[in-house]
Amino acid sequence: MSELRLLGPVELRGADGRQYPLGPPQQRCVLAVLAMAPGRLVMVETLIRHVWREESSGAARDVLYTYVSRLRRLLRQAAQDGPHAPVLRRGNGGYALDISLESVDLQHTRALAAQGRSDRSDDPERAAKLFGEASALWRGTPLAGLRGEWAEQVRAGLERERVSLLTDRYDVELELGRHAESVAGLSAEVVEHPLAEPLAGRLMLALYRSGRQSDALQVYARTRASLVGEIGEEPGPELRRLHELILRRSPGLHRRQEQPDPGEESIAQPRALTGDAPPAVRPAQLPPGVAGFTGREAYLRRLERLLPGADGGSADASICAVVGTAGVGKTALAVHWAQRVAERFPDGQLYVNLRGFAAGDSPVEPAEALRACLQALRIPDSRIPEGTDARTGLFRSLLAGRRVLVVLDNARDDCQVLPLLPGAPGCATLITSRHRLPSLVAETGADQIVLEPFSTEEARQLLVRRLTAEQLAGRQDAVSDIVNGCERLPLALALAAAHLAARPGITLTALADRTPDSGGCELTADVRTVLSWSYRVLSPAAARLFRLLGLHPGPEFGTGAAAALAGIGPPRARPLLRELTWASVLDERAPGRFAMHDLLRDYAAELAREQDAEERREEAVRRTLDYYLHSAHAACRTLWAHRDRLPDLGPPPSGITPETFAEASPAYAWFATERRTLTDAVRLAVHTDLDGHVVRLGRRLGTYLDRDGRWIEQNRLLQTVLATARRTAGDPAGDPELAAVLCDQARSAFRLGGIEQARQHLDTAYELFRSSGDLAGQAEVHHYVAILHEVGDEPEPALKHARKSLALYRQAGDRRGEGRELNTIGWIYGLLGQPASSLALSRQALAVQESVGDLYFMGITCDSLGRAHHRLGDPHEAIRCFRRAIELLESPDAADPLNAAKAHTALGDAQKDLGDAEAARTSWTQALRMFEDLRHPAAAEPRSRLQSA
Repeated sequence: MSELRLLGPVELRGADGRQYPLGPPQQRCVLAVLAMAPGRLVMVETLIRHVWREESSGAARDVLYTYVSRLRRLLRQAAQDGPHAPVLRRGNGGYALDISLESVDLQHTRALAAQGRSDRSDDPERAAKLFGEASALWRGTPLAGLRGEWAEQVRAGLERERVSLLTDRYDVELELGRHAESVAGLSAEVVEHPLAEPLAGRLMLALYRSGRQSDALQVYARTRASLVGEIGEEPGPELRRLHELILRRSPGLHRRQEQPDPGEESIAQPRALTGDAPPAVRPAQLPPGVAGFTGREAYLRRLERLLPGADGGSADASICAVVGTAGVGKTALAVHWAQRVAERFPDGQLYVNLRGFAAGDSPVEPAEALRACLQALRIPDSRIPEGTDARTGLFRSLLAGRRVLVVLDNARDDCQVLPLLPGAPGCATLITSRHRLPSLVAETGADQIVLEPFSTEEARQLLVRRLTAEQLAGRQDAVSDIVNGCERLPLALALAAAHLAARPGITLTALADRTPDSGGCELTADVRTVLSWSYRVLSPAAARLFRLLGLHPGPEFGTGAAAALAGIGPPRARPLLRELTWASVLDERAPGRFAMHDLLRDYAAELAREQDAEERREEAVRRTLDYYLHSAHAACRTLWAHRDRLPDLGPPPSGITPETFAEASPAYAWFATERRTLTDAVRLAVHTDLDGHVVRLGRRLGTYLDRDGRWIEQNRLLQTVLATARRTAGDPAGDPELAAVLCDQARSAFRLGGIEQARQHLDTAYELFRSSGDLAGQAEVHHYVAILHEVGDEPEPALKHARKSLALYRQAGDRRGEGRELNTIGWIYGLLGQPASSLALSRQALAVQESVGDLYFMGITCDSLGRAHHRLGDPHEAIRCFRRAIELLESPDAADPLNAAKAHTALGDAQKDLGDAEAARTSWTQALRMFEDLRHPAAAEPRSRLQSA
């Protein structure tokens, strides 16, 4: 059997091992493009673009035909020398390479890897063998010798795929206890992939488990040097965490999968991310289909190719992209077909709106989309790894052996989609986008459907099904005029039908008279006319609100935001929003939550530019940003009043009614709902030079992202905030806002393991606080420096800085800060093995906190007291303190589920020491649930206790 090799130099070998000459690089590139999608038609234009990076031209076509002719002769010769040689055939506008999948090394290695992932849980020995066979098919740099943008993009993707395969392979080897045996292979792979942190982590663990701690630490040092030197980045949090555990000789590093360690969980043994087998779950996330869907039969039949095992379909993971202009009905077609065939995918349907062209230009990041899919598959947040590659690997592992339909709606480009594709046979992916997705088609062999507007008959059917017989009687010419005026676009036709249905007094002929003769006019001109029908009948107040909604920064909004745009109160805004909803220009997604189609939003913004003075538009934008700023401030004050030094904003400006929150739960829910819109609002503030809003709103959103564990997202946001604060600082030598932002960024860097970066930010912040005479700010810097030393297992320097912090808080008269730092010092004494001193300091702290009513830090200190009592051999008193800590930390005034979960874990430990195993299990179970809700790696602690109990 002939073999076509892509995983190294592009080669064709016969059954006897003979190598056939494939000609110059561009000719080999033609064969490689076709081999990436075996059996599937690749259009001539696509081949030219990938090989020559230019649009189709006569010269390029001539050269392509020459190459194809040569390749055909070569393949015919291969067929004479042995059976099952590939065949290059001509199709409708393109070419296809008919070749069995096992004859292409790339397809063969993918099949072996998929089978290995499927067998991993039941037969790890067989999985290791399959992964080894798949790895052996890689002979070097993929597509070696080929040049050009397409080859580089595909090569980069294949290298990532190789790292993922090697990661899976060595995970299984380590699970099987083959630590020493894995060192040689891993060492070679790390040399070849010096920036691949997952491989470096596996090598570090293999070395450490083989008794070679020093060598493991050297691997980290080399990897860090490569990352910093080549891309200017520190290692990621998982590798840094493993480094820290190796430094400390953590006992958990020697545990196998049945006893996961916090460091192992997301670094060395990704399989343990799922803990026990996840509960069987059948996600059903498809949105409702369009009522009265009509037409599109040819497209629906073509989509049948996606069905597993369907005639003409493939047993492989099937992919199809539906592309076309805005308003042509891509989502309606995709959702209608998905609903119709849902039962063919018994393991469920996943749906993600990627917001590729949403308001605010903030498409969903692949990592965030993967998080949503993993959550739908019932993976606890705490077990979802950081990083796109790690999440992609887990996602594909979970879908192995299952039949799931994935709908990725409104994709922006190939890069957004590729990490979200299942790799398992039996799964199908349906994508919609306004853009062609050439890399997707080339790399995966995806089918691509270019969706055209309705046919004339389909457009007529849509109108006929939505209008009454009286409206239609004898008015077929008017129907034709409306169809032509709407450019046969489903969105425009639906708006026209809604306009007529809501206004029985308007005749079909009268409406048709308003429609321009299309005559090949530009799409935007005709659709604008159709949209104007709905706009013209609005009341003046509703029309003004509609225009201003085009300026809103996010894809969705609530009543309060709409009211702020118009400068009116929510009671006046509600009837206007109802009017816009009845006119079908707004969609009420949930009670009080509205969204607008992209075309309608663009039209509204265009009207605002035409009819509203620039000053009025700027006022509307400022009111909206003020609404979000004051609402976010109110939420922060409700949730974290005693933890963050956020200066008061004063009363809200006139014309806005910000949200208010009586307790923590609705405040947190508001942040969760508005997170994307708040991010878009910060971006809008940057674009409109409202620097004060960038800093103030960014800090409050950053506080939420920190508490919600979205540390990478927070870090990106704070980079923008810090740049703005630096640029606008009135007096860089003593600007308190800049100093506060530096402290925020230091905490963010610390969360991601950037210890040195955090130190640098804190040093700068300290100088700014010192220059401005802000004693409490200086005390806060010393507090965080103490935390850095404490985490670095340096209790003596930590104690020194904590004492400096305490002195400064006392000098500033900040009793809350004084109480916090007394407890910090007590905690450090506990780390130093002095529980009696720890107990005394924590008691002093509690007295101060009680005097000022600081319920939050009272809860933290009660937890410290419980640990001190436990160390002193008094579990009864420890239990009393832990219960008091939990009561305070779970109260609306404190609302700190993370520290409450830690207190539940410690409570279980004390209960176990008293011999109450059942109570201990209850406490650990509660802690585990809370940590998982927070996506926090500390969930491994109660999980490990429960497994060993």
